[in-house]
Amino acid sequence: MLVVFVGGLSTETNKKALEAVLGKYGRIVEALLRKDHETNKSRGFAFVTFESPADAKDAGNPHGEDTWMTVDIP
Repeated sequence: MLVVFVGGLSTETNKKALEAVLGKYGRIVEALLRKDHETNKSRGFAFVTFESPADAKDAGNPHGEDTWMTVDIP
C-alpha cells in the first residue's frame, strides 16, 4: 500500500468525488478528506491510500512525465 497526498482541492470537494476521480487509477483502500470542524467543508487536501504502490504512482503521474499531475475534482 502507498499513501498519496492530494492538495489544492476545492472546499466543495467531497470524498465520493475524490474516490471517483482517483479510483480510475486503481483500488483505493482509504480516502481521508480533511474537513473543517466548524463548516464540515474540505480543507483543501486529502490522503489517499492505494492498494498497489504502482497504482498510486500512476495516479500521481498518469502520463509518465516528470511533472505534477493536475486533475479537476468537483
